[in-house]
Amino acid sequence: MMAENDDGPYCDFTEAQRIEKFKKNLALHLEELEMLQAMFSNPGEFHLYDPSLIADYHDFLNHESFVLPSHLEFAFDIKLDGGKLESIVGLPLEYPDCEPDVFVRSENLKRDKQHELNEGLMNYISTLERGEICIGLAVQWLMDHGEEYFIHEQVEQPNTEPKKEVDLLFTRYWIYSHHIYNKIKRRTILEIARESKLTGFCLPGKPGIICVEGLSEDCADFWSRVKHMNWKKIMCKKREEVKLENEDEVESHRRFLGFEEICFTGGKQLGRDCHMDMGEFLKYLEEHHSGYVFRDYFGIDGRVCQHS
Repeated sequence: MMAENDDGPYCDFTEAQRIEKFKKNLALHLEELEMLQAMFSNPGEFHLYDPSLIADYHDFLNHESFVLPSHLEFAFDIKLDGGKLESIVGLPLEYPDCEPDVFVRSENLKRDKQHELNEGLMNYISTLERGEICIGLAVQWLMDHGEEYFIHEQVEQPNTEPKKEVDLLFTRYWIYSHHIYNKIKRRTILEIARESKLTGFCLPGKPGIICVEGLSEDCADFWSRVKHMNWKKIMCKKREEVKLENEDEVESHRRFLGFEEICFTGGKQLGRDCHMDMGEFLKYLEEHHSGYVFRDYFGIDGRVCQHS
């Protein structure tokens, strides 16, 4: 149960080559951003989450700053006959040598169709040549194919076949990622979990840890959608299941109230050089009757220090 991608294309570069490569990429990011803003120029169609980054990019490109800026994140709306597609995009600093982070959602699509749309889009992006900007091509793909998902939604007929009886299961997934920093991924994880009425947590940083619990089909759908995002490495470390007699029993098996993002950085700002306080994480797990999974994640038994 593992998905893996290589997001480190510059590991053999000297530092000077690496900086020059980043500068080339950032210039392409600004070029593509300008193109997209021209495409989606109507009020409310395009939203750049942090406009101050534009100045940071120019400072870096003009040698006025030697601090590598954060990556651009933005959203734009594509209006089709069947409904509106909101596309949320993050451009890693390595892009276009790696795939962009793209997530599409619509109030007019059911969860399974939205998942199929995102999977189709990411499959298309994976076929494109790396080193070339591709958000414009992704927009064109959505314009050409997005309507198909709305049409399928409208013409779907109810299934008249008797439902097969399946076991009703309460499930808990313990997910491990090499790292979780990307704000779009973090926001999307929260949205999918809450939309699916799952409880648990997301611990960003390095490593990144996710726990979701709820009905089995909802957890499986969450995992399917999350693992298809662009990750360096992500896997489901452990899955726990309890057979239920009816859905009323779900709440009695939950260990978490709601789904939230947690953070144990000792007051430090979350960044690529910031590692989580694993002692505090273990304490959090034990408070939620889950301390035993520490060994599943890290191969050792954790111990909470007792302060006198």
